[in-house]
Amino acid sequence: MPAALILLVPAISAVQARMNRIRDEAKLTETDVLHNAPPMVAFTTVALGSFRGLVADYLWLYSRRMQDEGNYFEMVQLASWIVKLQPRFTGAHAFLAWNMAYNISVTFNDPADRWRWVQRGIELIRDEALDYNPGDPELFKELGWIYQHKLGQEMDDANRYYKF
Repeated sequence: MPAALILLVPAISAVQARMNRIRDEAKLTETDVLHNAPPMVAFTTVALGSFRGLVADYLWLYSRRMQDEGNYFEMVQLASWIVKLQPRFTGAHAFLAWNMAYNISVTFNDPADRWRWVQRGIELIRDEALDYNPGDPELFKELGWIYQHKLGQEMDDANRYYKF
């Protein structure tokens, strides 16, 4: 058994080195440093290291509970923290923006309140997510969908207010 282990370790090491090289050449991992990141994002990236994912997961679960309880302002703050912890996770940006523009906005009757939530969803993608992920097609699709569906069509009861 020990002889087999001695023979397998170099083989596994060679395969792992090749996999790492392929991953780097294909740019499958995000290892680039965020340039011009706000101090909070830079600090959390360095200070928390690989624990950022665990903290972001916990905040994600907590934000879902806040939404279920109707604590929307707390949920938005948690979303902001999640985005700062995982700035390149475009799925979180897209989901949170969609959630604000669609799920939360329709819980209000006043068109001004509804517009505030739609606008916050747009700002999350346009002003924050696209800064960290400038060429991500998913973010452009989500942003275009919100503009087209909420402002361009008459699917929302408050669409005339949004257009104004």
